[in-house]
Amino acid sequence: MVIYCGDEVSALVVDVGGSWIRAGYAGEDTPKVVVPSWVGSSEVTEDEASATTKTIRNSKADSQDPDVEMGDATASQSGSSSKDAAGGQGDVRVKNEPGTCRKYYIGDTQASTWRPNMDIKTPLEDGLVADWDIYENIWNYCFYNRLRVQPEENPLFVTEVAWNTPSLREKMVELAFEKFNCPAFYVSKDPVLTAFASGKPTGLVLDCGGTTTSAVAVFDGYVLKKGQTYQNIAGDFISEQILAQLKQDYQKEVVPRYRVAQKSAVGPGEPAKAVLRDRPNTAPSFDHRMQMQAIHEYKETVCQISETTFDLDALKVRPQKPYEFPDGYNLQVGVQRYQIPEILFQPDKFIVDKTREVRLNGKAVSLSANTGVNGTGSGNATAKPLGIPRMIYDCISACDTDVRPHLFSNIILTGGSTLFPGFVDRVNYELQGLAPGQRIKIQTPGNTAERKFGTWLGGSILSSLGSFHQLWISKQEYQDSGASIVNKKCQ
Repeated sequence: MVIYCGDEVSALVVDVGGSWIRAGYAGEDTPKVVVPSWVGSSEVTEDEASATTKTIRNSKADSQDPDVEMGDATASQSGSSSKDAAGGQGDVRVKNEPGTCRKYYIGDTQASTWRPNMDIKTPLEDGLVADWDIYENIWNYCFYNRLRVQPEENPLFVTEVAWNTPSLREKMVELAFEKFNCPAFYVSKDPVLTAFASGKPTGLVLDCGGTTTSAVAVFDGYVLKKGQTYQNIAGDFISEQILAQLKQDYQKEVVPRYRVAQKSAVGPGEPAKAVLRDRPNTAPSFDHRMQMQAIHEYKETVCQISETTFDLDALKVRPQKPYEFPDGYNLQVGVQRYQIPEILFQPDKFIVDKTREVRLNGKAVSLSANTGVNGTGSGNATAKPLGIPRMIYDCISACDTDVRPHLFSNIILTGGSTLFPGFVDRVNYELQGLAPGQRIKIQTPGNTAERKFGTWLGGSILSSLGSFHQLWISKQEYQDSGASIVNKKCQ
């Protein structure tokens, strides 16, 4: 058996989340690659794809542009290998329609640049890989365009959600060995890595990111399946509700930045005076994603969590915050900036657009304006979306009695949506009420980057340890035992 150890290992660490891609080298404290995981794609002719591929490959030695167009890297169908695509362009998969193929656009610039009929999509749904073509191209982009390495020369360490399935794990290890020819591979669960990055082998990890919020208990470096909970009420859900609130309270349709050619100053609350670009054949998914980007900026600038139980009268007297949208429309935001983020703590009371699907542990529940929450036919009739303190409390309560004190005293917050001002204070306040007498201690990295990149950082630390390297799955082991070995070695 091949063992990778010491300075011989220069492992690659890749963390593909619902909103962000993070990739870099083991042993480093920050990822080299941080780009959105929302990927653009459009149909092009084979001739267009071939011309682009030739141009990029001929110029790759001089290119410094990290945001690139990428073909669909499916070598088995195109007759090329990933190594041949060292410029990061990837190979082009010919689709069923004669003479056409799908082209991908990855990175801050490419995915947010308007193109006719370009769709925007993330490869994950509820944290699970749902589109393997996009997922593969993300790896391709990270290796060849950003890190500029040959994956067959580097062990690969990737992250996964705690509820990932055995079949998806096997698909992942097949991709690493069969497509990218990696010499060694390992996959580890997000909560374990977050706890490791915090220096805590035991703790309750609350991860509130862009597309999912989860509460998972970790004990001595292993995930406890009891009580683990996840739902899609997270950062993107909050942004969707802000869109609905702006339309309801201010009759404001958010105009994305790409459509604004020119704008003029107006007073607070006055209609915008902007010249808009004509963008025919814009894909609805692209337009909506650009709206969400504008809302993300609004959310980071003005939104806040009430530090104690939501009190409308008390919050009304707090100062308003000004904000200007891309088209020049501006307003003074009052109590509304507290109302929508409150969904994270009281989802049944503060959701504005009740037509949006809410999923709890992968099952849909529907929201009714009159009766609160009722299960749909595809979900659990008694299921309700949970506020974050309740998620934490229920997860810990489901664990063995002797473990609970260790979890209450090591609650680790991670994910970009935990950065709302007031978030940490509110979680602590609510838990004191739910678990009186318990010693509650919340761990939050003081560094904002660590809160956003905690999972990647844990993977970087873990995969660089000399004691870890006997755990790698070597390619020889994969060939001898098959893809199922990932479920035996990667616990």
